[in-house]
Amino acid sequence: MRVTLLGTGSSTGTPQLLCDCENCRSDDPRDRRTRFAILVEQGDTVLLVDAPFEIRLQLLAAKAKRLDALWLTHAHSDHLAGVDDLRIFAFRNGAPIPCFALPETITTTRHRFTYLFDDNEYGDLRFLDPRPVGREPLSFRDLTLTPLHHRHGDTAVVSFRAGPFAFLADLSAIDDAELEKLAGISTLVISCTVRHDHYKHMKLDEVLALAARIGAPRTVLTHMNHKFNHADLLATLPRGVEPGYDGLTLDL
Repeated sequence: MRVTLLGTGSSTGTPQLLCDCENCRSDDPRDRRTRFAILVEQGDTVLLVDAPFEIRLQLLAAKAKRLDALWLTHAHSDHLAGVDDLRIFAFRNGAPIPCFALPETITTTRHRFTYLFDDNEYGDLRFLDPRPVGREPLSFRDLTLTPLHHRHGDTAVVSFRAGPFAFLADLSAIDDAELEKLAGISTLVISCTVRHDHYKHMKLDEVLALAARIGAPRTVLTHMNHKFNHADLLATLPRGVEPGYDGLTLDL
């Protein structure tokens, strides 16, 4: 399995508009973060997690040649607003792209992008095929995906485990029953958006405590805002934990 962190930034990205802080002026390319997205490749299967504003540029940078399915964690704009750019893969595949998501996420996405699900000016081809996600593991081609349900403030989010790999997108709370599904993973990618208290996000200290509880040998932080400097963070994180950066590939 190969996992590529296409984008590791929070909703405003880094550098952030109208900000002149040291991190937004950093010359380190690892401090230039586009919005959250992940590419998961297993055998002949390519699965995209989320479709932020920059998804076209992210997929070009990753030299993506195919896309078999989309997993939407939730319908906030920084995870969804670029979904139109995926139409080209439906054209190439000659079929709609399976879109795995919570029922409420599908409803919101259909409302915002009706033409991707229904009849459109291109004729009979629909672009997205909605696949509602529940609690049970599901199989798609070469992948077996175990849904991980958690909260992002008032918003329900679904991430997943695939074999030794798991990720947790925007995160404020997660039940013990969901954490039990992570037993034995080797690599965890986890959202770490802020350093301070925030009702929609676990702060850095809480994320590190949760990562220690999960116990993956390798934990990679993602979805970071502009208050995080890559080099400084790397020097202070506990053993086995590292900040991610756009384009980072993980071979499992």
